Formats: sequence, structure tokens, C-alpha cells
Amino acid sequence: MIPEVASVIIEKRPKNAKKIIPPTQCPVCGSDVIKPEGEAVLRCMGGLFCAAQRKEALKHFAQRKAMNIDGLGDRLIEIMVNLEMLHNPADIYHLSLDKIAGIERMGLKSAQNLVDAIDKSKDTTFARFIYALGIREVGEVTAKNLAKHYHELNDLMKASVDDLQQISDIGPIVAENIHTFFQQQHNHEVIDALLKAGIHWPKAMKTVGENKLEGKTFVLTGTLSQMTREEAKEALENLGAKVAGSVSKKTDYVVAGESAGSKLTKAQDLGVTVLDEAQLLDLLN
Repeated sequence: MIPEVASVIIEKRPKNAKKIIPPTQCPVCGSDVIKPEGEAVLRCMGGLFCAAQRKEALKHFAQRKAMNIDGLGDRLIEIMVNLEMLHNPADIYHLSLDKIAGIERMGLKSAQNLVDAIDKSKDTTFARFIYALGIREVGEVTAKNLAKHYHELNDLMKASVDDLQQISDIGPIVAENIHTFFQQQHNHEVIDALLKAGIHWPKAMKTVGENKLEGKTFVLTGTLSQMTREEAKEALENLGAKVAGSVSKKTDYVVAGESAGSKLTKAQDLGVTVLDEAQLLDLLN
């Protein structure tokens, strides 16, 4: 979660003291600020650009559930920001092998692994990209709902507060956060730079079988060889399925990979249909 960068502290003041007028722009980056209902702080919406949020924004962007840049951990991000190597997420995609290898205690092999991980992260999903932007209160589920509804980034960026509230899981506060975030020119500039750096995702296509698994509940267990369990989860959800963490009578399918454990045993006890990886791939294709 990206922390607030500008806040107004409410406290007792002498009767003759001048009234404090809350700022409408962040004093650090000039982006719009909003005051969430029920909170006593103002929050900057320049999450991709604001220097006060820089380290946390970069950590969120690189994490496994976002752009999944293996090797770009919190400590290395701290070092790179302190060395003025990173100012916003787009800078990650311009890091050269020489620059990374020049960091103290960073070996050439580790530097090459990071370069490869950065390049690999360019191939992502629309939902992951939305989540990686660090929009306040937009978690993984909300990001997936936005990706399913809009399909195109430009449509999402132009969406009004009223339009956004038509989507499941999005109320007025979250809708305002999303809308205001995309109104900031600095955020637009960073997003454009990320796309120019090569970040892309499969174009959403409407097909007859798009929601063929709607209403079906899956549980994944064991190790898969053709994909990670996270990738399998995304593929199933893209077809309308729900992926749960535990097996119950309401489970429709359990996908069992190598070294499947107690979940497989429970599925067999309950008579739940068990699929191996080959059957899962057939179902997805």
C-alpha cells in the first residue's frame, strides 16, 4: 500500500489563530490531493511520480503479485533510489548491466539475472499492470475486475467516477481514487514511458467460451511443470472460474500437480473431480 505523503494534523489552536487552509496540491510534486472520508489526512495522487512516495511505489511495482521482478527487492530499491538510479518505475527498464554491476556487492552474475528478470517482466497481464500502478485501495481483485471490464488501458484512464462505480467491488471512494490518479499528468507520463519501454499484455478478445468456467470453483495443489500455480489461477479466473484455497463440498475441481498433499486426499474423500496438469491444459485451451 502506498502511504500518504501530505497530511493536515487536526489539533487545538488558540482562538485568535488563523485557520489552516488545506492544500489542494501535493507540496512535493504538485499532484492533486484528496481527503478520504473519515480520515484526517490528505493523500497525494501522484503515486508514480511523487518523490515522497518513490521508494514505496517502486517496491510495490516490483513485487511478485505486481510486475514480479525477481531480484529487485526492497533493499536494492533503497540503494538504487539513494544512488539516484531510480526516480519512477519506468527507470527500471533503462537499467543497464554495467550500472547494476557497478553497485557495491553486486556481482556480474546477479546483475545479469536482474537484467533478465526486468526484461521478462515486460510480458505481463493487464490486471497485474493495473495493480502495479499502486492506485490507493486498488488491490488484486479490484485490478482484475477493472481489467475484465475495460480491456483497453485508454478506456480505463478516461473512465468517469460514475462509470467506475458500475463495476463490482468498486464504491464511490475507490472510484474517486482511480479517477483522480489517472487525471494526473505526471502519472500519464510515467505510464507512457512504461509502455514505450516494452511492457505489454495479451489483448483481450471476446470469444464464445470466454466465461465457460463461470460458477465453477477450483482448488490448486502440488507443483505444476508447464506453469506456476499463480499463472494457472490467472488463466482459470480469466475464464470466469473461482480459485479457492481449500477443498469443500462446493469445490467442482481439484487440480493436482506433483507432490499434491492433503487437499488431494480431501478431494478424493469428498468425491470431488480431480484433474492432472494435462487435463487442466486441455480445459484452458
